[in-house]
Amino acid sequence: MVIAMRFMASLAALVLISACATAAPSAPAAPAAPAARPDESSRASQLLAAAGRSNAPSRADIERAFGAPDIARQDGAGSALTYRLQSCALLLVFTADERSVMRLAQVHPSARRANEASPSLDQCAAEAAARR
Repeated sequence: MVIAMRFMASLAALVLISACATAAPSAPAAPAAPAARPDESSRASQLLAAAGRSNAPSRADIERAFGAPDIARQDGAGSALTYRLQSCALLLVFTADERSVMRLAQVHPSARRANEASPSLDQCAAEAAARR
């Protein structure tokens, strides 16, 4: 029980930290992200949508699809990857399954800049696919 509470407290801290990743208001607008091919974007969306399911992608599957994360953190029995994209910060939380394979448990998309609406999971997936 204590381990589960520590893990949840760590996850909450990660979510709060990732929400702090904002650009300065005076920063010039960055160029638009390159468009992802439709099949790449669709595959990325499918991977993220499977979070928490028995067929959730492994950490290796995610890194193969999205590339190296900007931030990787191992904390107890779980891990978290953060991808900082053009307009989206994507926090991916992993937990070990019965075979000790790290599987995607939760996905948290958030805006990169203050006062912007959080992008949809599909928008973040498209940006992540275009990044590769």
